[in-house]
Amino acid sequence: MTLEYVLLLVIGGALFMTTLMSAPKKAFDQGGMRLAARVETQIATGTGFKPYPVGRDDEEKRVPWVQER
Repeated sequence: MTLEYVLLLVIGGALFMTTLMSAPKKAFDQGGMRLAARVETQIATGTGFKPYPVGRDDEEKRVPWVQER
């Protein structure tokens, strides 16, 4: 009975570790470019890493570029 319990824990741990290792890699592969573009935009504009504005139309959702005149 102990052997079965140990084997079950090992298999469960291996499955959990596989998910734990692959999930962050998948997230950064899919969202890394968007994250990098967002950070670069916020550094360039100096907006302080705040979330983009949320609105109904495209004008309210635009990237907050600072326009100097």
